[in-house]
Amino acid sequence: MSIFLGFDRSEYPGDSVMRLLRTEADVAWTGFYLAPAPSHTNIGWMQKRSLLVGLGFGFAPIYVGQQQSAPGSQTLTAAQGKLDGANAAGLALQAGFPQPSVLYLDIETGPPAKPAFFDYYKAWVQAVVDKGFSPGVYCSHRLASQFIAADDRAVPWVFQLKSSTPQTFLPPLPTPDPSQSSFSGAKVLQYAQNGKVTLDSTTLTPVDLDTALQADPSAPLAAGTTVDD
Repeated sequence: MSIFLGFDRSEYPGDSVMRLLRTEADVAWTGFYLAPAPSHTNIGWMQKRSLLVGLGFGFAPIYVGQQQSAPGSQTLTAAQGKLDGANAAGLALQAGFPQPSVLYLDIETGPPAKPAFFDYYKAWVQAVVDKGFSPGVYCSHRLASQFIAADDRAVPWVFQLKSSTPQTFLPPLPTPDPSQSSFSGAKVLQYAQNGKVTLDSTTLTPVDLDTALQADPSAPLAAGTTVDD
């Protein structure tokens, strides 16, 4: 089974660094922040999809919506979930993502999650589907089963860090299998957070490192595939 390297970073690191990630580190895909979103205002990624497609990147479009605690907006209601799902779809179209690309709702909290978060999540998922896109969810491996139980249409991207201390990496970068995380249904895994990657004479920090079961996590799962497959 092939495992595909990815990375994500809140701020766009620059065209030259993105080229190095492809050529020097064999990074196949990148997180791509849809913005301005309720809890992520930086729009640095929004005009870069065409360039990154040309470099051969796949994508994980990330929407940082309502959160359980600060920092971030905290309106956890079904009504707000419907609004934010539509907003995520609109931003995806603006950035150039075709329907039915997978859009990942970023859930930053650890357990326990408030019941209102599941109401928000379910409404967000439905709104994304109604707008012609596919839902995904990024969350702790300790919460993934609860969110997927609330609505299993979302593609799961879990964070389960190999170390609580930020690490320094040189190519070749590690490629842990997402399905071997604590949540076996994971299709995408974040295994390092706020780390440092040195490429040629360039150092990129902070950076989060990921793997996925496909080279483009924005591509919808094949028909009949479930999160347990």
